[in-house]
Parts: sequence; structure tokens; C-alpha cells
Amino acid sequence: MALNHDILLEVGTNEFEVVEFLIEADKKYYFGINVAKVREIIRYPDVIKLPNAHPSVIGTANIRNKVIPIINLAHWLNLKQDFNPKTAKVIITYFNHQYNGFVVDNMNRIHRVTWADIKDYSTIADFRLADSVLGVIQIDNRLIQLLDFEKIASEINPNTKMEHIEIDQSKYNLRNKKTIFLAEDSIVIRRLLKNSLLEAGYNVIDFENGNKLLHEITKKLPDLIITDLEMPEADGTFIIRTIREKMKLKELPIIVFSSLASEENERKVLSIGANNFIGKPDLGILITTIDKYLIKEGDL
Repeated sequence: MALNHDILLEVGTNEFEVVEFLIEADKKYYFGINVAKVREIIRYPDVIKLPNAHPSVIGTANIRNKVIPIINLAHWLNLKQDFNPKTAKVIITYFNHQYNGFVVDNMNRIHRVTWADIKDYSTIADFRLADSVLGVIQIDNRLIQLLDFEKIASEINPNTKMEHIEIDQSKYNLRNKKTIFLAEDSIVIRRLLKNSLLEAGYNVIDFENGNKLLHEITKKLPDLIITDLEMPEADGTFIIRTIREKMKLKELPIIVFSSLASEENERKVLSIGANNFIGKPDLGILITTIDKYLIKEGDL
């Protein structure tokens, strides 16, 4: 099943599409993943086992001339150990500059929703999954749980995890005169980003979603905005479009910092007014780019 990424949603409308899939264990579990993270959905391929791999990693498969890790998602979620390779499907994802394949029992369909439809995961009955769920969507009589695939991939492969870097302190006093608004829904990533920017010298006000950032802008203007793309209530493209078109703030620098790094996503966000797109987990590039917008040569 190839996904047609040419069928695009209008950028900045706060809509996105979710691929719904199923894991059958002690009961049926309905999960979802943002279409933007999915490259294709395939039948279970020939897999070569890896020695000393993570327990949830079955092995690797050669898919379109790429060697891709194949991950037993049900095992990682502690729902069950096995699956039927004759009927299983594999979701091939691409984010954080990495390909991964996640084994699931079956696919359902694609739903178009808005970020405002996402409910907090506290509505989930089974709290075993809470740490792995970003939020839930109610469709018909089902709760579809949006999994945090970035967290899953980073715990299985630490090379994809965003980590603290050595910060250049030489511009600290210049940075200390500037204020950054940061919108990021992941608590872990938001804390790491804020602490790194504070260490560099910048003043940072952080928000867990785009609505809170937009509300604050009506009271105080920052010197620069950093925003994720995927966020509940108001996503990154909605933030950009609102700032540029409704608030008429044409000169305020906006940097998108997202795991959805692709030429298509970069083109989309630049077309509606973002100044730059940086793929996670390139924290060093992010700080260098911020300096480019906020520190002028004459200040040095």
C-alpha cells in the first residue's frame, strides 16, 4: 500500500491525516500514526535477524534498496510477543532522518482530522500505554490512540535521540538580550530545547501547543519563534499562517524544528512564511541558525 503524498491538505488549516491500524492481543487495540511519517505499508518481508539487537527488533529487511530495522510494535508496547507473518503488515516510517518498519496485525483506513480533535491521553482506559500515547481520537465507537513513534524509535535506537550538546558561550551576553517563544508538545524535547537555549544565553518562554503561543503573542512580541509541526490544538503550520496572515507580523523570524524532515515539508512551511526548516535532532544547527537571525555582525 503506497501512500500518495501528492494529495496534500491545504497548509495551515490545522488538519492532518491519520493512518489507523490494529493490534490484536487480549483485545483489539486501535492505534494511529500521522500520514506525514509514513512512506508505505507492505506485507511482512524477508527479515535477517541481528545479534544483540533490542528485544523488540526482529531484524532488518532490504526494502527498495534500503536496509530497514523491523520492529515488533506489540512487543515494545508489552501487549503480546508474537504475530502471524502471513497476515501481518509493516508500516515503513521516515522521521528524524531514519527509516523504520513497525509490524502490526492489520490496517484499517485513513482519517482526516484536526489537531483540535485530539483528546488528552488521560481518557485512555488502559494506562499501561499512557507513556507511549500522544493523544486519542474518537471515531465512531473507537478510541484511536496516536502513538509517540519518535519516543519508540529513540529508545530502540539511541542514535535518533536528541541529546544535550556543548554550547558556545562566546555570544552569551548578546543572546541574553533576545527572547524566544518555543512551541513543542513533547515534554522531554521541550525541556531539552529550553535548557540548551537558556545555557546559550537566550531568554525562553515555552508552550505545549500552538494556541498558547498565539495567545501570548497578543500580549508580548518575541524576537524569534521556534515551533514543532505536530502539536495538539494548533499545529506549526497554523501558527505560521496565523502570524503572517492574521497578525500581519511579516518580519518576525519563525523556525520550524521538526522530525518530519523532507523537501516537501520544507517547501510547504517556507511557502506560508516560515524562515527556516531544521530537522530534529540537529540541535547544534538550530542554535547556529537562531544566531544568524538574532545576532548581527555589528554586535560582535
